[in-house]
Amino acid sequence: MSKGDNDMKRILSLITLLIFGLLSVPGPSHADIYMKRKRHTDAVKIMGMDQPAENVVEEIWITKKGFRSDDPKSSVIMLPYEQKVIMIDHRKKTYMIRDLTVDAMQVRIKEGKDPEKTAAMKGMMKNIMKIEAVVRATDEKKKISSWNCKKYFLTLKTFMGEIENEVWATEDLKVDSALYDQLTSSMISVMPGMENSMKDVTSEIKKIKGIQVKTISTQNIMNQSRKTVTDLMEFKDKKAPKNVFEIPKGYTKETLP
Repeated sequence: MSKGDNDMKRILSLITLLIFGLLSVPGPSHADIYMKRKRHTDAVKIMGMDQPAENVVEEIWITKKGFRSDDPKSSVIMLPYEQKVIMIDHRKKTYMIRDLTVDAMQVRIKEGKDPEKTAAMKGMMKNIMKIEAVVRATDEKKKISSWNCKKYFLTLKTFMGEIENEVWATEDLKVDSALYDQLTSSMISVMPGMENSMKDVTSEIKKIKGIQVKTISTQNIMNQSRKTVTDLMEFKDKKAPKNVFEIPKGYTKETLP
C-alpha cells in the first residue's frame, strides 16, 4: 500500500470520526475534546506483498478550529476554515499541505494531450471523498471498560471500497454538540458538490447513539480481507495545547506530487 493510500486512509478516518464519533450525544460541555485510541490491523498479503500487522496508539484533539490525529510515525491536521490538511511524517521530519476542497485538487490536474483522460481524472477527483453510509441498530448491549454500550452495524461505501463496521457505542460520555455542528458545517462548506452526500451520511449516522468505544472494521483490498480493531482508551474534556496545530520546528516542507 502506497504512502498516498495511507494518507487518504488517515484523512478518511478523521472525517469518519468527526461525523460518526460525535453525533447525537447530549450534555453540556465547552472544552476541547481529547481522545486516545489503540488500533490493531491484521497482517495481509496483497499482490504477493506482505503487509505486516500493525499496532498503533493514536491521540486525537478536537477543537473549534479543527482537529488533529497523532501516532508515533505520523500526524494529520485538518483545518476546515483554512481549507487544508497537513500531513506530517515524523520519521522523515517532513510535512505536506493538501488543499481540502475538491475544486482545489482539480486545479492540479493539468490539461494534457488527451482530453478524455483529463476529464476522467477530474471526474475521479469529484468522487474521491464521497461517502455513503447505512446503519443497522441491534438490541445487543454489554459493558466495555467502564462504559455501557450498544451494538450497531455500519456500512461505509467510499472511493477505497466498502467497509463493514461492528460498532459498540456509549451514551455515558458527554460532549458539546455545538462543537460538532460547527465543525461539520465548516467541513461540508469546503466540499463543493458534496453537500448532499455529506448531509445524507450525517443523517444516517445519527442513528448511532453516542461515542464509539469499540469498532471492528473489515475492508476488502484487492480481494483480500483486512480487519482493524479500534478501542477507546481515554475520552475527556481537556484544553488543547496552544501549539496543537503547529508543525514541529526543523521539519521540511515537501512538494505535493
